[in-house]
Amino acid sequence: MSFGLGGGGRHGFYLLAMGSMAPKTHGMRAKLLPREKLRAVVYAETLDDALATLRDSSYKAAIERLSKESPPEEVTKEFKSLVVQDLVSLMAGSPTPARILLAGYLLKFEIENIKMIARGLYEGKERKDIERILNMYVAEIMGRRYVLTYILGARDLEDLGNKLRELFHPAAPIFESILRLVKAKPQLALCAIDTLLDKVYLMRLYNLVTTRLIRDNSGYDVVKQLIDMYNASLLLRAKMWNIPHDLVMDFVVPYGAVGKAFHRLYGEPIVRVVEELAENPLIRVITSITRATELDQIVPKLSIAMYKAVRVMAESIASRYGAASPGAALAVACLRDMEAELVSAVIRSFMEGVSKNVIRSHFGLAL
Repeated sequence: MSFGLGGGGRHGFYLLAMGSMAPKTHGMRAKLLPREKLRAVVYAETLDDALATLRDSSYKAAIERLSKESPPEEVTKEFKSLVVQDLVSLMAGSPTPARILLAGYLLKFEIENIKMIARGLYEGKERKDIERILNMYVAEIMGRRYVLTYILGARDLEDLGNKLRELFHPAAPIFESILRLVKAKPQLALCAIDTLLDKVYLMRLYNLVTTRLIRDNSGYDVVKQLIDMYNASLLLRAKMWNIPHDLVMDFVVPYGAVGKAFHRLYGEPIVRVVEELAENPLIRVITSITRATELDQIVPKLSIAMYKAVRVMAESIASRYGAASPGAALAVACLRDMEAELVSAVIRSFMEGVSKNVIRSHFGLAL
């Protein structure tokens, strides 16, 4: 793809080819919480105060479907359903490259449904209790309700893996690796389910931006950074969890600066890893929010660091390529998703009785 069109450079190319994308991207960005409103949620005195702040925001619809008696799992479902609606709205009428990229990102929400089913099976929950917290909206949008219907019949994690394999689901190979890890280290079951399946949707996005279907530098730039952040996070988590080298390599996305050096970096001391990956956006955020060099102090802050890193990335992509670029649309959609995860985690913490001082200490790092 050539960007040297007239005097507009990259911005000029995207305005000519996909000018209709800019107002849609700006619309999604306008739904993000201003810094002061996010601060008001994190530093709320009570759950009621946090909910009142969010009622005056783009999360109003999600808040109105909840009550103080709602199970914490429902909070995530409602916030994520809102994000999917925003994503679908962003896709509607978008130029083809942006629409394909955003549709690829939808796979992340199907993966999250699989995570909830796996977690429920591991915890011995009844099918009706698992089904109640699934995001059926994304299954309807993707035309893949049959996937959830089929795998909901799984008896246990092993059977879930079999059903994914029977469906030729892209998550099947990774799930088999997770089952091997769970057998080797049962105490890591929930951690593995929650984090390691993310490789699936990242591989889908990478395949999209490196095929002839989409040859777009802005989209490639976003996906490359997301992969580097995932691999950096995996590296830190796996070292803390002491996952055997032969198992951890199954979960690496084998592209990007971190992915290509993962084999060597995994044997390095944590201080050396942080020094070598200093240019990685996730590592830069980690070093800005903690001076610790112990993994048990770094890993709990990874979700906060990921949100901040994606926020920086979204601003950088919009500045570099312009709001009309497919990459800017994907980046702001990812940021909306990460923000919803952050805010729903704050609300869940209040519901679960976590003290306001602990909430402020942890989530205040996102500000």
